[in-house]
Amino acid sequence: MLELEPQVKEVDLIFKTHLDIGFTDYARNVVNNYFTGFIPQALKVSRQLREENRPERFIWTTGSWLIYEFLEKAPPARRAELEAAIEAGDIRWHGLPFTTHSELLDSSLFEFGLSLSQELDRRFGKKTIAAKMTDVPGHTRSIVPLLAAAGIEFLHIGVNPASTPPDVPPVFVWRDQLSHSDVIVIYQKGSYGDLTVVPGLDAAIAFAHTVDNLGPQSPDEIIHEYDKMRQKFPGAILRASTMDDYALKLRTVKGSLPVINAELGDTWIHGAGSDPKKIAQYRELARLRRAWLAEAAPASAAAIKSFSRSLMLVPEHTWGLDEKTYLADTTNYAPADLRVARETLPKFKKFEESWDEQRAYITEAVAALEGTPLAGEAQAALAKIEPQRPDLAGFEPISDFTKVFETTHFEVGFDGQTGAINRLVRKDGGRNWAGSDNRMGLFQYETFSAQDYKRFWDQYIINKDDPNTSWWAIQDFTKPGMEKDGAPEHTRWEASLVKGFWNAAPAEPRFLFELTLPEAAFEKYGGPKELWLGITFPADRPSVEFELQWFGKPATRLPEAAWFSFNPAANPALMDWELEKMGRLVSPLEVIPDGNRHLHGVSDGGVFLFEENARLLQIQSLDAPLVAPGDPSLLDFNNEQPRLEHGMHFNLYNNVWGTNFAMWYDEDSRFRFSLNF
Repeated sequence: MLELEPQVKEVDLIFKTHLDIGFTDYARNVVNNYFTGFIPQALKVSRQLREENRPERFIWTTGSWLIYEFLEKAPPARRAELEAAIEAGDIRWHGLPFTTHSELLDSSLFEFGLSLSQELDRRFGKKTIAAKMTDVPGHTRSIVPLLAAAGIEFLHIGVNPASTPPDVPPVFVWRDQLSHSDVIVIYQKGSYGDLTVVPGLDAAIAFAHTVDNLGPQSPDEIIHEYDKMRQKFPGAILRASTMDDYALKLRTVKGSLPVINAELGDTWIHGAGSDPKKIAQYRELARLRRAWLAEAAPASAAAIKSFSRSLMLVPEHTWGLDEKTYLADTTNYAPADLRVARETLPKFKKFEESWDEQRAYITEAVAALEGTPLAGEAQAALAKIEPQRPDLAGFEPISDFTKVFETTHFEVGFDGQTGAINRLVRKDGGRNWAGSDNRMGLFQYETFSAQDYKRFWDQYIINKDDPNTSWWAIQDFTKPGMEKDGAPEHTRWEASLVKGFWNAAPAEPRFLFELTLPEAAFEKYGGPKELWLGITFPADRPSVEFELQWFGKPATRLPEAAWFSFNPAANPALMDWELEKMGRLVSPLEVIPDGNRHLHGVSDGGVFLFEENARLLQIQSLDAPLVAPGDPSLLDFNNEQPRLEHGMHFNLYNNVWGTNFAMWYDEDSRFRFSLNF
């Protein structure tokens, strides 16, 4: 909270609740509760206060998605009530549909989310210029030009009281220099929303914010919020307001606000690695969606819109039920214990079903295309990415791993220990991009210890001495009780080569390597028992395509991670890495202090390597969005800059976070990458 200043003459009160589509209950029940309970309750309370002619008014603010979906799905009488309330100004949407992990969206899907408020604006004669994200501590700067293009001038970000916030001022202009666009940001540290007094402005903004899915306030609670403000600002005019109204006031002081050009990043983004199958399917369908929209006149526009409404729910920030409430287990971590618990304890089944419910957004998206040719395309695309053991017909064993193989564009050699590329010479320039210290396509499996969590707790969690925060934070952000289960150690294993094969095709050679991990990795932890690495050299372009698959992965709640690494040989003094987020390049070195400097979500473009402003290499990841620049990094929150000379490390899977993310994973998986020179 900013220090109060005496110039406050008005207070704009914003009434809001935090929407988690899940967490407190199954997502379907949460949404039903809003539709049948909270929205009608909010309209009733607002109408009651108005009819009683009280000075305290109530306007309920929500993301656009709730209102849009209610109008689409509610019975006619309920729909008419909401329409009347909108016309009366009793309920108001902001510019975003809900809170997302923005780094998981492509620009097109993010713009679709913004379009819901724009459609509501056109329907009801409104102009939305403000938006809000809640709970998630940070977002990518790449959203700034997209917000600005949609007319959003003011973004409020409110963060829970346990997470370290990025080192930004309470009020600032967030600017994307390349596009010359910006938004004004109020960043509320340690709160979903609270009081902010903006220097130079005689109107304060105060959020009366209920927490996760608690719904609108009662009349008495609303009056209490007014009374609190009356005590803080005797004589000030208090009014129920909207974020748009306050955005108009912020315009008058924009020129005096500090400017931030840096990336913030998302310090929760590692949660997206907890369900590789869901995120791979989501990315595949998002690619297909972009292809459909690129057509001059999509033949199935209505179906694509319905498809998009379901697909957009995947990057929403809630991924299941609240672990500390619905699982509440501090004993069943190791694979054998977890296996018994899943078979015998109903709460484990219920917890897992909440992740299946989230996966169903993919199924629902495809179902929305039924009756159009696009349905078959979507089904075929999803079938194409399913893992499948390689067919060795036509392949011959590799007996000599010192051999250099000739391809159309490269001379290539492989590490006889790991199967990774350790020689990659471009024929058209003679540059070698790989070596014994610069391997390309290296699989690693990592486990974590109680000491890792202690370090992370000390580094990342704020308000640790506040019992109102610490009691839930320790359950959400660590794994209480895991140290009792065989004292897991921090270990990182490189996969070992079992056998190698190649198809001996001079035009487009393909290599297959069977890999394995030490027995402890899959007996004590959850490492895959069988791994296959396929590497193909297309004849028509200077590229290298990688396909990493695993089979027989045991489920474990012990913390684990899987990585696929590329460390190209480049001059550290000349190199410049850039990450593609929503079609815009972001340097991993321009993340603000206390932002996420060590793990990012990237779009399909992946990462780019430049030397002296010349683009030399692109590493694309089709299925896995998370990349750690410099070194594999989880549970180590620090402000050191990444050691970019150590390459790029894609996180294929991790379960290090609790809260509502998937806590175990035992499915066969497939990950595709390409090096494009």
